[in-house]
Amino acid sequence: MDNLANDLGHILSDSLRHVDGDFNYELSFTALSDLDTRFMLMLDKSMMPQSNTDHFRPVKNAWVKFAAMASAYVYKNVGQSVSKPLQKWLANAASAAILAGLLAEVSESCDSDERTSSHGETSVKNISTPDRVVENIQDGAWYYGRWTVDNVASGCEMVDVIDAEMTDACIRVMIAAVVNYFQENRFAPCGLLRDSYASAILRSDLMDRYGLTDERDKIEAMRITGSWVSKLYVFHMATKHRDLEHPIRPINNVGLVRPLKLDIKQCFEDLTARFIRTRIAHQIASRMVRSVCIVFFEDLNELIELRKLYRQISSDPFYYHTDCEYLTNSSRPSVSDKMSSIFGRL
Repeated sequence: MDNLANDLGHILSDSLRHVDGDFNYELSFTALSDLDTRFMLMLDKSMMPQSNTDHFRPVKNAWVKFAAMASAYVYKNVGQSVSKPLQKWLANAASAAILAGLLAEVSESCDSDERTSSHGETSVKNISTPDRVVENIQDGAWYYGRWTVDNVASGCEMVDVIDAEMTDACIRVMIAAVVNYFQENRFAPCGLLRDSYASAILRSDLMDRYGLTDERDKIEAMRITGSWVSKLYVFHMATKHRDLEHPIRPINNVGLVRPLKLDIKQCFEDLTARFIRTRIAHQIASRMVRSVCIVFFEDLNELIELRKLYRQISSDPFYYHTDCEYLTNSSRPSVSDKMSSIFGRL
C-alpha cells in the first residue's frame, strides 16, 4: 500500500505543479448523509497525515499522497456504477476536497462556551493527530475504513484519470452544492430558484470542459460531491466576517486547510429554504414598492411586517435553517414561514 500511495502521489503532484503554485516543487516520496452508501467517500485513518495546518513540503507531500489514495478509492469503488466522465469527475473531486480542506468532523457533544472564541468568532479547530477526533462524527457523507490493494485503483489505471486542472472546477461545484443546501435544503437545484448560485454553475460550461456534458451527470456530480463536503466549514468561511447571534458550531478540519478562494458571502445574505415563501414575497414586494401598483395594495403594514421578518431571518440565517439544531447547537426558533396570505395577494 505504501508503494501504491507513492505512485499515486507522484501522479497527482506532477499534475498539481502545472496548475497550483503552492505545489510547484519536486516532492520526494519515501516508502513507508442521505446519500446512497455506494457514493460515500471512504478515508483510511491509519494513512492520514498528522498535521493539516503546517504547509512545509513534507506535510504537503503527505496530504498529496493521501488525496491520491482517496481519488483511487473513489475511482475503483464509488465510480463503478456511473458513466466514465462522471467516474473521472468523482475521483478528482475526492482529491480536491482533501487538498482544499473541505472535509470536517464535529464533536458529538459540544459545550456552548466552546462555540465562540474570545473575539466572538466561531472556533475552527484543526486536528493534529487522528486520535483527537475518535469521538467526533463526520460532517458529510464520508466515513473511515481501510484502503487495500483490492479496493484502490492502481497507478497505471489512475495516470490518465488524475487531472489537477479539474481541481478548481470540482471545488466550485462542491461549494455550489453546499450553497444550494442552504437555499433549498438539498445539494442540487430542484428548479424552483432559477437564479440560484448552483443553477448558474450547472448552466455554465464549467463541467463540459472536462467531458461532463450529460445534464443528469452534472446534477449527480454536484449532489454526490457536495454531500461529502462539510456544510459547517463552508458556512463558517462564508460568514466569519459577520457577527451572528447564533454562529456555526466548531469543527475539526480533515485535509490540507487552505483559504477558500471563492467569494460566496452574498449567497448567505438571503433567506434559507425554510422561508421560501417569505423570500419570494419579499422579492415581489421590493419591486412593487417602486411601481405605480403600490397604491392598489390594501395593507401597507403587512409589507412593513414582511420587511421586519426578512431582516430578522437574514441577519441570523443558520438559526432559522431547517437544520438549526445541528448547525448552531441551538434550539429551533418558533418563527415560521407565515407569509402565505400576503404571498397570495402579492
